[in-house]
Amino acid sequence: MIIEAGGGPGGPTSSRAGFSAVDGTRYSGTSGGRQEVELLGAGGLVSAGDQLRYKVYPELDAELSYSATYVAVEVVFADGTRLDGARDQYGKAADAAGQGAAKILYADQWNDVQIDLTAAAGKTVAQIVLVVDAPEVGHEFAGWIDDVEIGPAPAEPDGSDLAAYVDTRRGTNASHDFSRGNTLPITAWPNGFNFLTPVTNASTHRWPYEYHRANNADNRPELQGLTFSHQPSPWMGDRDQLTIMPVAASEPLGDPAERAAAFSHDDETARPDLYAVDLANGVRAELTPTDHGAIFRFTFPKDAPGRHLIFDTIDENGAFEYDGNAVTGWVENGSETGRTRMYCYGEFSTAPTAFGEAHGGRDNARAATFDVPEVTLRIATSFIGVDQARHNLELELEGRSFEEIQAAANAVWNERLQVIRPEGATPPQLRTVYGNLYRLNLYPNSHFENAGTPDAPEYRYASPVLPTNGTPTARETNAVVKPGKMYVNSGFWDTYRTAWPAYAFFYPALTAELVDGFVQQYRDGGWIARWSSPGYADCMTGTSSDVSFADAYLKGVALPDPLATYDAGLRNATVAPEATEVGRKGVETGFFAGYVSTDTEESVSWSLEAYLNDFALAEMATRLADVYPERRDQLLEEAEYLRRRSLNYVLLFDNDINFFQGRRPDGSFAKAAADFDPEEWGGDFTETDGWNFAFHVAHDPRGLANLYGGPRGLEAKLDAFFATPELAVKKGTYSIVIHEMLEAQAVRMGQFGFSNQPAHHIAWMYNYTGTPAKTQAMAREVLDRLYVGEQIGQGYPGDEDNGEMSAWYLFAALGLYPLRVGAPEYAIGSPLFPRVTLEPLGGKPLTITATNPEHPYVQELQVDGKQLSVASITHADLTAADQLHFTLGAEPSDWATLQLPPALTPDDAVAKPLVDLIPVDPTKPLFDDTSTTETTVERAVWSLPAPATPTLYTLTSGSAVAPSTWQLEASTDGTTWTVLDERTNQTFRWPRQTRPFTIKTPGEYQHYRLTTPTPTTLAQLELLH
Repeated sequence: MIIEAGGGPGGPTSSRAGFSAVDGTRYSGTSGGRQEVELLGAGGLVSAGDQLRYKVYPELDAELSYSATYVAVEVVFADGTRLDGARDQYGKAADAAGQGAAKILYADQWNDVQIDLTAAAGKTVAQIVLVVDAPEVGHEFAGWIDDVEIGPAPAEPDGSDLAAYVDTRRGTNASHDFSRGNTLPITAWPNGFNFLTPVTNASTHRWPYEYHRANNADNRPELQGLTFSHQPSPWMGDRDQLTIMPVAASEPLGDPAERAAAFSHDDETARPDLYAVDLANGVRAELTPTDHGAIFRFTFPKDAPGRHLIFDTIDENGAFEYDGNAVTGWVENGSETGRTRMYCYGEFSTAPTAFGEAHGGRDNARAATFDVPEVTLRIATSFIGVDQARHNLELELEGRSFEEIQAAANAVWNERLQVIRPEGATPPQLRTVYGNLYRLNLYPNSHFENAGTPDAPEYRYASPVLPTNGTPTARETNAVVKPGKMYVNSGFWDTYRTAWPAYAFFYPALTAELVDGFVQQYRDGGWIARWSSPGYADCMTGTSSDVSFADAYLKGVALPDPLATYDAGLRNATVAPEATEVGRKGVETGFFAGYVSTDTEESVSWSLEAYLNDFALAEMATRLADVYPERRDQLLEEAEYLRRRSLNYVLLFDNDINFFQGRRPDGSFAKAAADFDPEEWGGDFTETDGWNFAFHVAHDPRGLANLYGGPRGLEAKLDAFFATPELAVKKGTYSIVIHEMLEAQAVRMGQFGFSNQPAHHIAWMYNYTGTPAKTQAMAREVLDRLYVGEQIGQGYPGDEDNGEMSAWYLFAALGLYPLRVGAPEYAIGSPLFPRVTLEPLGGKPLTITATNPEHPYVQELQVDGKQLSVASITHADLTAADQLHFTLGAEPSDWATLQLPPALTPDDAVAKPLVDLIPVDPTKPLFDDTSTTETTVERAVWSLPAPATPTLYTLTSGSAVAPSTWQLEASTDGTTWTVLDERTNQTFRWPRQTRPFTIKTPGEYQHYRLTTPTPTTLAQLELLH
């Protein structure tokens, strides 16, 4: 092995430099035995509390041997000894072989390694060496080393201020090429109206803050501003960005690149309640948030040639002015899905000596110039208008000091963070737990404002889901302003899996308001956004607010309007939308075929997500039927129909290939067995491949197992899944290797694409094979090695979408997981801590303890002293309990191997979905299996190929008059008729709605007719069995 100076890694996901040095130190060689070279010569005396810390970037070799990850920096002491048995900050063996075997180092990424040297206190460092010790022989390896140092370990928080554990930059050392979170360093109020973030690029609404990638020639980031943001995800984009930048130059520089000031991450304070940075030019910038605003404090050097604050946007869509008392303005830029104009109102601590155009940059950039070294700015925003922005400032900022405002933000964050109190956790674990709770509590966001007083609030919001009226002015929105509360910013495709269950578990009272805030979208615009950003966006597959909100209701969240919540989901489940931005795609035919055909892109994803949502709505309807007697019969009919429809997953399972795949409109499978490759990405699958959708039946794992031949077959399928490597080469229908492919490869757990949400439930499916120990091992491995790098802007193995990736960790660390979302229960895993106290806001305290938490395997689980012998616990039992006590061990046990957890399918039979007894007839609108055609009906008569016994039937209304009264009759001979069902005063709430009706006394008949008293419009009719 040799080491040499070089320009730094050349990969597309990193800047071409060392981690902090301008140049990098490269190691390279050919694997085979232990190799070491000297990095540094003699050092000083080691003291208690000292640590060895370094950054390492192992390059991924073409053979995927990961030989470069078998690397470590070691200390040789003057007495010839080394630090035997050393562990890194994550508890992994710190020697080269141990680092590689633990798979703790990411290839093609900078990694942060810290090793406590207290055991060597009093010894003298003679030499620091670099070691490579890869087990395989003959592989070329290379990598980079930087920032090798020995010194005192930084002090850790004492636990009195939980917000101190949160570094908001976690997840920002990422890009569109490779994600370690793809977050922003957001300082904000929990579920706040605004975000506040520093930006290293003030001209983009995608990745405005880059931890490392955009560094300057000196390998330092540069600040271009402090920005009001509303970004839910870089992939959705930001909107209405307002940037403020201190400039200590003779001229008020407006161009973002010219005004940029370098800084070091060591000089940042990045907390939920405070962001502060000392810039290289001597300026100190600080901010702390309120719900609708912030207070900024800027301290300029005494000898600064000028002192200016620049007000800017990312483009020309904005304006600012100063009237001698306040700075006011508006911005309107970025993502357009529901975006409306944002207004601001701000007051300076001292009047500017000048206010006018900035020099350079965008024409609308303005500069306030001051003759004092310290300037405070209180500023609030509004989507309603300037006057409301001023009112928001009066409510939240007026008369309050910087310290008072920060203390209020700190208090509300600590209230949110205190719901989990782990004992015996390591510093990285504490940073991860509280960093995850922070991310969870950032979203979703309030979109409403108080037009009243604190004691008598009058909430209003500028609706992002209704059409605007006219043109906005410089002082007032053109959005429809309505009374009430609305929430926005949630990608339900991501968040339904863990984030919404986490809200319901940790914050049940708050969740009621959050849910109703999205139901307000339905009340306004008729639909809940699939991906609220903030309005209706044609993005992702599935209407997963259905399962998110049904799950909350079933877990006892006291929803303000349960029926409206259900009806919003019912519309998704029974109506083909007119616009692609709302509802489910492909259901014009999918409702009747039982699946979305390949005529719709990502058809398997659309179908499998729909089945899960249907299941959850069925469970909610069943519960609602006991609460709302006036709708009981209809709710029970809908529950039966939706529950049976959720079994349609069997229609997409191809027995010839043992995978799910798409079906064409004619019913044939999309690919022949010889042409289907489960490792190919895209096509019928969203952001993944056939392997990761082979287990996408979380609502019915027992039924899924039956497709594979039973629990042993499902186990074998899972084993193969985790044993088949992801090579990130089979692009499928994607034109390039997308970032999700590279991230899935980096997980190094076979096909397990934990870096993206579709895989998040898969490890927990082992509980349904009688081998829960495999769930425990897999979940613990994820916890142990994929949430790393939290102190260098990493911390996640992929996109952290609105708290979902965070909530996965939180649940798994407790030994729980909401596997069957839509069923009030949790899968059991392996807890991470010896003791953790849970204090949900609005819920009952719970203590989870574990004996031998260093081991992953459950030997025994007691709930309040009583044995639990199944790998599942109901929400009711969990929230009623005082204590869960796990006994863990180093080897798998027979715990929970004899009894499988509950599922929709109760036995070994393959599920049987509903079948339409009427043959498809493309010439007859009533029977052509599409709601895009319709016909006027007064009496419809038809015959089946043979006698049959329907138990349900559906009618789909047309675009005009829907039926309200009718009679369904049947006959064995076509002459003598028997009434099967008769309805009066029925309502179809929406055009093209499919409604189910139960036949209470089924019989076997061949001939049928439907009669209405007056002509009515129908799009489809089904007889189901």
